[in-house]
Amino acid sequence: MVPRLRLLGTGTPTPLLYRAGASFLIECGDDRLLFDCGPGAVRRLLEVGVAPTEVTHLFLTHLHYDHCNDYPYLVLTRWDQGAGRIPDLAVYGPRGVARMTRLLFDETGVWGPDLEGRTQHGSSQAIYQRRGGVLPRQRPQPLVTEVQDGASVPGTNWQVTVAETRHCQPHLHSVAYRLNAAGGSVVYSGDTAPTSRLTELAQGADVLLHMCHFINGEEVDPRMTAACSGHLDAARTAQEAGVRTLVLVHLTEQVLAPGLRERMCAEAAAVFDGTIVVGEDRLAVPISPASPAPAR
Repeated sequence: MVPRLRLLGTGTPTPLLYRAGASFLIECGDDRLLFDCGPGAVRRLLEVGVAPTEVTHLFLTHLHYDHCNDYPYLVLTRWDQGAGRIPDLAVYGPRGVARMTRLLFDETGVWGPDLEGRTQHGSSQAIYQRRGGVLPRQRPQPLVTEVQDGASVPGTNWQVTVAETRHCQPHLHSVAYRLNAAGGSVVYSGDTAPTSRLTELAQGADVLLHMCHFINGEEVDPRMTAACSGHLDAARTAQEAGVRTLVLVHLTEQVLAPGLRERMCAEAAAVFDGTIVVGEDRLAVPISPASPAPAR
């Protein structure tokens, strides 16, 4: 079965109506895998026809808020609407994800009072039972696994592998992911500067979702170029890895200003000889050569 890829959020920390925070959905059989969960991700799920209760796995690349802000919203909505009838969410991410989860959902965590009310108060118990739940109601307990370079996560008909990237170390850790399935492969860079580990991870992939935060040559501050990627960085990685399709994501308003968008695509095409897609929220991107063209 060919996996299905949807771009849910293609933006940056800048709040925009038309670009949610980083989030990408891959559907493999009965599994719904979400990669990052930035601001607006849950609403984008609903807009493409997927309920939060249908998400089975979440893979976080790093803990910048534009990549994980909707994590508690996803967990709580999925838990509340699932009413004890679905398993807890399987969550994977770099070092720090387990601590963040405890601080959110433990009894003394941020959502402790909310969860106490929803599990103990009569009105909440009544709603829970009407949704098919059986008392006593358990609190959400995301199944968190912290991953690092070289790790592998097996699924029923897919496998995700992990590579460390170069972004905001040592303050926080960041990783990229590759999903392999019988019908194709997708690599998601997360946020990163150019790194050989990402190129190795992406070798021969069908689709590479790559950060494109600036126009190379316009951004020259080494503090930025050592932590993020521009359009030519993404194109070089895609070319060196031999991927089929490059999808540019994590896009700022400046990158897509009139004239710059066209220049960006033309210059990237001079480096990378595959298909280039400028990411847009809710865009469906084909994975296998036999898939239809991108559609909104």
